[in-house]
Amino acid sequence: MSTVPPAEGPDRLPLSDEQWAAFLRDAVEGGGAGAPREPSARARTRFRRLLAGLRRGLRRPARFSVRAGLQAVVPWLAAAAVVVYGAWEQGLLSWGGADEPGPARAVALPGGGVSDGDHCGARGHHHFPLPAAASAPAPKSADPPPGPQLVLRSYGYVKLSRRAPGRLTVGLLFAPGPKGSLQLSRTLGGEGAAVEIEGPDGLVGGAHGVPVTWDAPVQPGDAGKTRIDLTDGGGAELSLPPEAMCPGYDAAAVGGHLAPPTDSSRTITGQPSYTLTVSVRDPGVGVLRTSLGLPPDGNVLSADNLVPDGP
Repeated sequence: MSTVPPAEGPDRLPLSDEQWAAFLRDAVEGGGAGAPREPSARARTRFRRLLAGLRRGLRRPARFSVRAGLQAVVPWLAAAAVVVYGAWEQGLLSWGGADEPGPARAVALPGGGVSDGDHCGARGHHHFPLPAAASAPAPKSADPPPGPQLVLRSYGYVKLSRRAPGRLTVGLLFAPGPKGSLQLSRTLGGEGAAVEIEGPDGLVGGAHGVPVTWDAPVQPGDAGKTRIDLTDGGGAELSLPPEAMCPGYDAAAVGGHLAPPTDSSRTITGQPSYTLTVSVRDPGVGVLRTSLGLPPDGNVLSADNLVPDGP
């Protein structure tokens, strides 16, 4: 009985040496002596199967499964993506430069307003005319001011994520003073707010026509007015994009110069190196001042980050 194995599947390994010898013996001897004769159909079939097995074993490359490859690679790709994204959010990686300042000319700003780029380097520039005393530190006083007031409740540089551009944000607090009621339009007389930042070498950034976002929502019957409460006052916020900075000035660096210096006990030791001034002009300011017997002063309110003088 022949030792040649039966027909094999496509994944069967080639024949062993013993099987090869048995096949040759069956094919050559043919079961008896005498002259050589034509191989039988059975022998030819076995020979073809043998050759096919040899070709499969020697030449066929290993099969590759696309699905298996993806299943092995995708988890690693996902983990790498999480690591890269986290590094990007923390500022360890960067595919772009820092916030770019604006040009040395007036340009429209994203979000509203126009830059003061055409006044870069100017000293004492203010979009709304201000009295000379407005650029000097206010004296400390225990008496409340007689009319409406504007105060800076907060200011600084904010960058929420690597994807979002940084901004200088300023919080405003309006107060009517000890008497009367202050009513301002939500658009501040249709002119928005003006912001100027001046350093030792003059104006380093600023804009006018900047819209503000009010803390209080519109109430029924307000008719476009924001009523500032007699006791509590009212708040709003504005922001300056990097394009409001003059060429060569970074918004983050400028924001760092707005706070006054302090010592180890957090005691203020001097004035900030950059002066931030915010001013608004609205008819409601003049109306209240007139009702109190004060000069309207151009319907303008202003505030800055200077530290009050005096004990």
